[in-house]
Amino acid sequence: MHWFLDPITKHYADFEGRVGRQEFWMFILFSWILQVILSVLHLDMVGFLVSLGLFLPSFALGARRLHDIGKSGWWQLLWLVPIIGWIIIIVWCATKTDGFPNQYGNPAVPKMAASAAAAAPTPAPAAADTTPAASSEVSSVTPDTDK
Repeated sequence: MHWFLDPITKHYADFEGRVGRQEFWMFILFSWILQVILSVLHLDMVGFLVSLGLFLPSFALGARRLHDIGKSGWWQLLWLVPIIGWIIIIVWCATKTDGFPNQYGNPAVPKMAASAAAAAPTPAPAAADTTPAASSEVSSVTPDTDK
């Protein structure tokens, strides 16, 4: 859910920087699901107000997504070209992130979902382990044959 809320609350009209594929497409997915729910409930006026409120963050997120692959945000104007422009923009937005800094900043750092971050094991601090297996020295142990 943070993929939908962060662009609205923290980056509402932020056209600077870069954003990764996952954050972009999750925002688009949540926006689309919200619009479908409002349409099914016949809340057309609410749906119109929601899409009006999401226009600027969507446009800003699209510009930052294009920045991530080294393109200017102005390329979003290709949405005005039917079919061909749409295909080009969708392919560019699905393109893998450039892994090196460009004129728009450092590469986008993927955000992990809260549940994935909580489920990830954290390494335990290294304690002084004195067991023979943990020591760096190899010892030769001879069996006791005095029976």
